[in-house]
Amino acid sequence: MKSLASSLVNRMTWAVLIIVVLVFLAVDIIIDNWIDTEFDNALTTKSNYLKTLIKVSPTGVEFDFAGEFMPEFTLPAKGEYFQLWQDGVVFERSESLAHFGQANLIKVDLPINGQQFFNVTLPDGRSGRAMVSVFEPQVPDKYQRIITGNIAPMVLTVALSEEELNHILIIIDSSLAVGLLLVILFMRWAVVKLIHRGLQPLNDLNQALKDIDFQQAELKLPAHFKAFIEIEPIKNELNKFLRINHKHLQNEKRITADIAHELKTPISELISLSEIYIRYPDDERIGVSYKQDVLSISLKMKDIVNNLLLLQKASSEGLQLSQTLIDVEAFIQKIVAELNALRSGSLARVNVISELNGVMCQTDAFSLHTVLYNLIDNALFYSPQQSKVDIRLIKQKQPVQGNKSAMIVITIENELLNSISDDDLDRLTLPLFQTEKSRQHQNRHGLGLAIVDNIAQVNQYAFSFGLVDTNRIAFTFALPVMGDISG
Repeated sequence: MKSLASSLVNRMTWAVLIIVVLVFLAVDIIIDNWIDTEFDNALTTKSNYLKTLIKVSPTGVEFDFAGEFMPEFTLPAKGEYFQLWQDGVVFERSESLAHFGQANLIKVDLPINGQQFFNVTLPDGRSGRAMVSVFEPQVPDKYQRIITGNIAPMVLTVALSEEELNHILIIIDSSLAVGLLLVILFMRWAVVKLIHRGLQPLNDLNQALKDIDFQQAELKLPAHFKAFIEIEPIKNELNKFLRINHKHLQNEKRITADIAHELKTPISELISLSEIYIRYPDDERIGVSYKQDVLSISLKMKDIVNNLLLLQKASSEGLQLSQTLIDVEAFIQKIVAELNALRSGSLARVNVISELNGVMCQTDAFSLHTVLYNLIDNALFYSPQQSKVDIRLIKQKQPVQGNKSAMIVITIENELLNSISDDDLDRLTLPLFQTEKSRQHQNRHGLGLAIVDNIAQVNQYAFSFGLVDTNRIAFTFALPVMGDISG
């Protein structure tokens, strides 16, 4: 597994290393060039000084050199050298050069007042650098009228050893290399420290996640964290994730308890009924209704289990959707007929108000049937016996909750037997939720609206509900329009 800290350390190390190496390399090149330039300047200075020692007089050209003032040109070993020519003939040689017999310095043809540098091997075998220059000796002003004609140009070669220069360059290069190594080590140490310190908020965040007490009422990360622009979005999303999952956990606990409560009642009835029948097997009053009572209780349990299975199916990927073209008006009439067969008088209480004029939708028939059946059944059951349930069908061209196409909006509105508080209204779609006044109905388990809500989400129906008045409630959802069969 890769480490974020190690990755950052390595990347920053390489990045800084490249920059430092380039800087040190540039410094080394600049210093080397500067030293070479200073060496050439020193060579030029010595050459120019030697040129000033050439004296022109009516008697000829003389070289007024005093070895005691420039002893470097007289040393038998490790000295410096010069050689002077005129008309191709050696005019003067340094005393240091005389120690090597007839050895001569480099001489090349150059234009007058020209000069050139060469890397050479000195007579004593050392590596060196030589400067060759061609010049005309200067005639003093006092002899300008006496001396007429051109004086033959002279060639001067001055050679110096580069050993000391090389030693200096080696010292400088070694110092730079050691400095570079120390900088790299220090930089690596500093990068490791800085990165680990910079990533400390992530470690604190991780530790805070470990220290969360899942038994507390509200799950969230501690607020004492120092705010960082990069950490705050992660922290906020984690808090959101914790709240959602804690809510789901509480819902699961509540659903588990409610399922146990819903099943406990019919199971207790079965046990009590069986115990009484076993104790009084000859009592005709018990025996006559026993089988029917057991069947009724069993069917109630089956209804609870089927609704729970449907709820689970509606909230998972197990719900298979098959799109079919549906005439909504006829579909609703069929559902109302089904409910009328179970609860007489339902057909007369349902008032369908349609503006569709044959407009159809394409959706999953099972999903639409489940949604409409539960909503209409609830509207009939939780409204006064003689009240009307209004079902409005409208074709709406304006967008509904982000849907840009035309929609069929279905609104089911009914009067309430009992008023609903705002808190209860917010929890109507929770599985197995029932208001206290609803718990008196043995065949209602609080699963219908939860199933409707889940199926609406899977099919992307725009589902909503709310109180129209203090004693009236309306449920609304929208379906996409797919065609028009009107003539």
